[in-house]
Amino acid sequence: MFRKLFLVVVGVFLLSTPVLAQKAGVGAWENPRYTMIQWIEETPGLGWYYNWRTDQIWSRQRHRRDVEFVPMIHGAKDVDKPIQSDRRVTTLLGFNEPDGYGGSHQAGMSVEQAVALWPRLEARGLRLGSPATSRDQTLGPKSWQGRFMAEAERRGLRVDFMAVHYYSTNGSVDEFRRWLTQVYREYRRPIWVTELAYIDWNRPRGASYEQNAAFAEGAMRMMERLPFVERYAWFSANPYPWKGQAPEINLVDNDLAPTLVGRVYERTMATFAGVTIASAE
Repeated sequence: MFRKLFLVVVGVFLLSTPVLAQKAGVGAWENPRYTMIQWIEETPGLGWYYNWRTDQIWSRQRHRRDVEFVPMIHGAKDVDKPIQSDRRVTTLLGFNEPDGYGGSHQAGMSVEQAVALWPRLEARGLRLGSPATSRDQTLGPKSWQGRFMAEAERRGLRVDFMAVHYYSTNGSVDEFRRWLTQVYREYRRPIWVTELAYIDWNRPRGASYEQNAAFAEGAMRMMERLPFVERYAWFSANPYPWKGQAPEINLVDNDLAPTLVGRVYERTMATFAGVTIASAE
């Protein structure tokens, strides 16, 4: 009975939600030569990017800006920062891992503080994504996200879609699919997966480029089939040193040469976009 009800809800969701042209995106930032925007703009099938900031990726050279930039209000200090984008902006991402206090990459906010600041994000007049919590704080009434969403509902605050992070520690696409389905059942909103990779942050070199490539392709194909997943972004385009090690998750190196993960991600995106690209393998 529950399965039938869930399928009906998904059917209604499909009828009421606008279809986005391209789900696949990426989290990225400036590389040492400030040429990352070149890779973003020249990668077939890449629909959007974000950089955890309100200003678009900077480049020394003027470059076209056809790929959608989605700004983020990273934390409390960023609430009033202006959005700087050559393209028209329609969507805003909320706080980044407010449940975490591990460094400047996490917002480190209480639910009460986030709720108090949320009307200022709403006032931007953009489609608004939820705060993106760590995986362990996404589900359940006692999780950071569960408590935030309950209070948002109580106060009538607007949250248009759920932004989530998912780092697989075993490469299971089926486990990821079940988790996404659970998120949708719990919050009844479209989902954006804004950080995604195969990595255990306690063992950052535990998964190879080959394993990440296989997980990326499987996860992408799975998410393309889920009607309630609107968008997703791999973490990350750039190399990301972590605790003195370099996890094998980046799509390109600092000179924009693609890794194995990057080649698979690009090829799979291009397939979804109906674009044929030459194989570099």
